[in-house]
Amino acid sequence: MAPSRVHRLLFIVGRERRLLYDSLQRTFDGDDTVQVVLDRRVGERRQQGSTPRTERRQSERRAQRESDARLHVRGYALVDVTFESPPARIPAPA
Repeated sequence: MAPSRVHRLLFIVGRERRLLYDSLQRTFDGDDTVQVVLDRRVGERRQQGSTPRTERRQSERRAQRESDARLHVRGYALVDVTFESPPARIPAPA
């Protein structure tokens, strides 16, 4: 039996939008397909040093840039997360 796909929605709410965060938490309370989180990032993690560093990534993470832009403009970003659920375990014969 092939694993099934599980879809979940993730709301990432900007720190400055606490009322929106509280409202979404109340709205989706008890819905295990939706998760609401506050953006925990404080700033850019990479240090802007004077020494140039070699970029190891081959390309920029486009989805992350789009989410960051939505978070900045709207105060929140909605991400559709899809993953494969493991196949159900079949109990061993007794």
